[in-house]
Amino acid sequence: MSATFTRLAVAAAAVLVTAPALAQAADPTIAERLGLGWMAWTWQTAVFFAAIAASLLAMTLWEWVRPGGHPRHGVLGLTTTRGDRLFISLLAAAYIHLGWLALATGPLWMASLIALAVALLVFLFV
Repeated sequence: MSATFTRLAVAAAAVLVTAPALAQAADPTIAERLGLGWMAWTWQTAVFFAAIAASLLAMTLWEWVRPGGHPRHGVLGLTTTRGDRLFISLLAAAYIHLGWLALATGPLWMASLIALAVALLVFLFV
């Protein structure tokens, strides 16, 4: 079961990493054939999806090497595993970016730095 899941995760990561390059190809029918024509693929969008795919792949490999998820009772009063902490970090990053777009006037990369700092704190203390 673990090997099958790992193969699926690697295949999904490969699709997510190569899809933006294929969608930006000179022939627009490639994106349409892959079902990606509905989205405006920019390098920022590609980096975003590649980062999520890379984090999921890294977590999958980490779980494969060290099973169990290292559950711990953190400051939120919940027992969380590595996957739970990744999920909380991704949700926090989404809310930080939405809040930044709604309330701040600075460049968006500043929200990304804040989200990375929050993710580090989540992995250390939650």
